Amino acid sequence: MPLSIRQNPMQLSQFQAFCSIRGRIHGTCKDVYALEWLGLPEPRDVLTQTLRHAQARAQADGHVFLCLSSLNTRPSPQQSAQLAAQTELLLSGQPFTLPELSDPLLSALPCTALTAALDTYRAQHPQASASMVRNCAVKLLCALTHCLPTLFPTGSASDSPKCVWLGEPDPTAVLFLSLLPKLGCDVALLRPTGTQPLLPGANVLTGTPDPTFEPDTILRTLSEPVQQPVKQPASTAGAACAAPQPDKKPVLSIPPHPKRTAPRPASTPAPVPAQPAPATAVSCPQPASVSNRNTVPLDYETLAGFAPSVVMIEVLGPNGQPCSSGSGVIIAPGGIILTNFHVVSNGMAYAVHLENREAVYQTDELLKYHRDYDLALLRLPGCQGTPIPLYDGPPLARGQQVFAIGSPLGLFNSVSDGIIAGFRTLGQTDMIQFTAPTSPGSSGGALLDRYGNLIGIVTAGFTDGQNLNLAVSYGVIRQFTHGFLPS
Repeated sequence: MPLSIRQNPMQLSQFQAFCSIRGRIHGTCKDVYALEWLGLPEPRDVLTQTLRHAQARAQADGHVFLCLSSLNTRPSPQQSAQLAAQTELLLSGQPFTLPELSDPLLSALPCTALTAALDTYRAQHPQASASMVRNCAVKLLCALTHCLPTLFPTGSASDSPKCVWLGEPDPTAVLFLSLLPKLGCDVALLRPTGTQPLLPGANVLTGTPDPTFEPDTILRTLSEPVQQPVKQPASTAGAACAAPQPDKKPVLSIPPHPKRTAPRPASTPAPVPAQPAPATAVSCPQPASVSNRNTVPLDYETLAGFAPSVVMIEVLGPNGQPCSSGSGVIIAPGGIILTNFHVVSNGMAYAVHLENREAVYQTDELLKYHRDYDLALLRLPGCQGTPIPLYDGPPLARGQQVFAIGSPLGLFNSVSDGIIAGFRTLGQTDMIQFTAPTSPGSSGGALLDRYGNLIGIVTAGFTDGQNLNLAVSYGVIRQFTHGFLPS
């Protein structure tokens, strides 16, 4: 069975989110993203750094982040015969495969994608002769022959390439970019002076016009060697999860990160939960009034009403059986759940429990993670739960009252209160030390201020003392979730 493509399952609005997110494979379905900016999404200097960081992170994770401003559509003498034969098969409707995509899941996709591109060409040029259509097919096949080995280095569905086009594309390039998502490649078209969309099926966003933009300048900068590795504020989650690193935090009441001997298979079928998720949208319970503009401190009963936006996560192993559990917080529409990386790092899928719901909902969509921040994002498709707003105010103070919600020892959505005891930095991560009691299983839960804002994600506790607990601070969370939070 060929791989099916689900395009733009989330409405990304930030270029950095496009760079960070990694499309996942669910059985024989793969998520891809196609976006087109009319204008630049970021100032030129920021865009250059974003692209450099994205390329470095993709290389470190074993993926490809390709930037282009032109295509090679002229076949060499050695390629001419092969391209001619492939073109005749394509135009006659006979199936053929490209050797660059050896995975059976991918082998049928080029023929389908190229046929759709030629249909688009014919619709745009109703007077085109047979030789013009043939010439267009040769150009597209030539461009694919040059780009596919780079985009799909292993030739398998587990490759998760991204292609960014800088500048105004010619008609052949538009057709080429339109067929890449059909092969499982994420695409972003950045048109500094664009006014009308060109890329069919892409999410169209508006940026800042820049008539002096020169793609070749940025491409030359990207090709320059980096003297020192640049630290990306957020790591991406690919189709294969890298083995977690041993936990270097001083003393934790959570078990150390388990070591995985092999990366997660990209197309591992999701285990069947004890109570399967229904096909309809998940109706998450709604918390009490949730606003990041509260000016009056809330009483504890009202704060406890935020519990429906905190979920319990059971981590499922290769056999579909639960192997550990933790907590998570709904932070954005569309079922975006923030939790700790150490909670989800060893899972093949996740069973999500919602308050006041008997059904157990399952997802394997690990969107993004960062080992050093100990943060990860899951997505529970169809979840309509109300997000808890992230704190956006003046610096917090010691002695400030806080409220923790989580599932310690599997006791679903327990609540506790305390104060901020201090502020710590572990490695590169800003932490809030607080006194509200927590236990293993609280990890990934919410730490709220008295106004109902999320100020931290409960992460760890010191085992040699009482109520000495740590939460990843809201500033780190804001960096990590950039592009996913509602504006």
